Amino acid sequence: MSIKKVLAFTGIRSDYDLMSGLYSKMLEDPQIELGLIVCGAHLSETYGYTLQYIEKDNMPIIAKIESLLDSNSPASRIKSASILMQSCIHTVEAFNPDVILYAGDREEVIVGALLGAYMGIPTAHFFGGDHATDGNVDNAVRHACSKLSSMHFVTHEIHKQRLIKIGEKENRIYVIGNLALDKYINTEKIDKKTVLKKLDRENWDEYAVLIFHPTLGFETKSGLYFEQILTALRNNGINTFVSYPNSDAGNKNIIEIINKYAKDDNFSFYKNLERNVFINLMRNANFLIGNSSAGLIEAPSIPLAAINVGIRQRDRLATSNVIFVDQNIEAIMEAIQTVNDKGFRNKLHKIKNPYGDGKSVSRALDLLKRIEFNKYQFKWEDPL
Repeated sequence: MSIKKVLAFTGIRSDYDLMSGLYSKMLEDPQIELGLIVCGAHLSETYGYTLQYIEKDNMPIIAKIESLLDSNSPASRIKSASILMQSCIHTVEAFNPDVILYAGDREEVIVGALLGAYMGIPTAHFFGGDHATDGNVDNAVRHACSKLSSMHFVTHEIHKQRLIKIGEKENRIYVIGNLALDKYINTEKIDKKTVLKKLDRENWDEYAVLIFHPTLGFETKSGLYFEQILTALRNNGINTFVSYPNSDAGNKNIIEIINKYAKDDNFSFYKNLERNVFINLMRNANFLIGNSSAGLIEAPSIPLAAINVGIRQRDRLATSNVIFVDQNIEAIMEAIQTVNDKGFRNKLHKIKNPYGDGKSVSRALDLLKRIEFNKYQFKWEDPL
């Protein structure tokens, strides 16, 4: 039986940006009825109320669930997950999907996986099998979701092999590349001057982009670490567009530093940007700095140099555009000098993005329509 009704969870700007290309293609397909449960940070003013972008894309939203506890506490994420679980069960029952989709490693992903497992609904997990050695709970959540999921759409052969090692069967795993890269091919190019005008920084020329999130175990130091990066950038006289952090514990410490530097002419802080503006902001940047996965996944497709500061993202698949540095000003300053070196920049054009070729959406849609999910609904296989 081929799928007809697809339910997808989205809880934050990052997962929606990863999956939105696939959702758009589903909307164009008369054989598929798509429904989105929008929750978490999407409905928070603190993080830019990104529900507006989903609505602007004309996505079929079947539920808006205010599940995020906007707190700095480590307990807030699990409390948020419990709110979401309780709040969406009846929506899932009423929609009665043929398959549930979710992407990555956050609260809504484990909720979707549990719902599918207990309610007997086939599920498809995107971006499983990845791993970083930063100790972040996201790694454990990602692997737990994989064990609960019916099918896997992974980015790289390494991720497939990792799933096989934890007991998943090969016939449940498909390597499709990363969906995020498609938009870097398909999005219309905007020149730097126009981008700067859109962002009210016409007096700037060269600039960097900073995206920094809290790290598990270092929540109380997240503001200090963030300020070290700002200091290094300012000491080098580098104008920088700076993103607000995600909703993880420790984000309030970062936001305090943002408020401290709000009037500093070196920086332009933003909560969210329209997709085409953000992509072209990246395309025209000198380099990316912080600890976002964008440095590993999207930046090589531009190509763009990336400085990854601290332990977040450590030991994930990365190519030579990324420089991993310790969390101290001296190391950050040295890395900035490296990415501004002409020789380093010239080498970027030779790299190949290990995360895909920008043609993943069509692969994913073809598989979703072709796979008989009801045959994979239950996991009877011995993982040994």
